[in-house]
Amino acid sequence: MKRLHLLLMISLSVVMADSYATGKTVSGIGHYDCNNVFAKILDGKLPATKIYEDNHVLAFNDIRPLRPVHILVIPKGEYRSLVDFSTNASDVEIAALVRALGKVAKIAKVEQSGFSIMSNSGHDGGQTVPHLHFHLLGGTKVHWEEALLQQQIKHKAD
Repeated sequence: MKRLHLLLMISLSVVMADSYATGKTVSGIGHYDCNNVFAKILDGKLPATKIYEDNHVLAFNDIRPLRPVHILVIPKGEYRSLVDFSTNASDVEIAALVRALGKVAKIAKVEQSGFSIMSNSGHDGGQTVPHLHFHLLGGTKVHWEEALLQQQIKHKAD
């Protein structure tokens, strides 16, 4: 059951973990915005602490981590959401992303203790950056609701 729960976290979610932009949500469909923060990181216009990179995927530390390990894993292609990616990405890109998630867990040394993977999609999913991305969290027990509540309280205090 726990494995099923982990796999389901990859699907659409109703949480708001991202806070890179104004906190406003974005649609998971439509034209790709080349000025989004992840596009700028991919173009080298913004810095990121890279954890892993290959021809199709980039992984880097989240600037507002919810857990000791909080890594963002993104495809290098211009995809807004999981629906966009699963519809339009090549089989090679899809396989590379899935493999990268496992490689990043190993690099972060959480493959034994466990981790959570999650992606937000569209307005109801709480997506705030219009580029597909996955959060890989670990280093301590992950309870999404608790982590998000702590982030919201901290964000309001700032």
